[in-house]
Amino acid sequence: MDHDTNSTRALAAMAYTNAKPAPELQKLDYFVGEWLTEGTIAPGSWGSGGPFSWTENTKWMSGNFFLVGHWDFKMPSELGGPGEEIFVSGYDTRRNVYTFDAFSSLGLHQISEGSINGDTWTWTSSAAYGAQTVQQRMTMKILSSTSYILKFEISEDAKTWKTFMEGKAVKK
Repeated sequence: MDHDTNSTRALAAMAYTNAKPAPELQKLDYFVGEWLTEGTIAPGSWGSGGPFSWTENTKWMSGNFFLVGHWDFKMPSELGGPGEEIFVSGYDTRRNVYTFDAFSSLGLHQISEGSINGDTWTWTSSAAYGAQTVQQRMTMKILSSTSYILKFEISEDAKTWKTFMEGKAVKK
């Protein structure tokens, strides 16, 4: 190994050793704990809709750079029925956005970017539905330290939005 490679590795190790969680991560602390979310899926091209729910358990990964969570969900059978999902959320200081990566037992991988304005979180992403790619938007309005309402919308053109589901989350 040459000197330059060793120097690069030493610098990288120092950068990680001295890394501190970004102050923006403190806002994600709101979601730590156990939550119950219940709501309704609207009828649409995806089916007749109906009730949905999920239980969530979220905690900080050691180091406090990322939140790690687990959902057990119940959806209408035409949307996959019951299942589970794991997710990791953090903050990307280079792009100044919150991040959210989720993996479900239905084989879905969701990558979202988020922002917060006052008491409202907005998460955006895109997803493939068959041959079509749609835009997705989740808004979460904080009502109190133990509850928030959510609305998940989809758009084929990023201009006209259709409500997919709405609900309320309550901390246990």
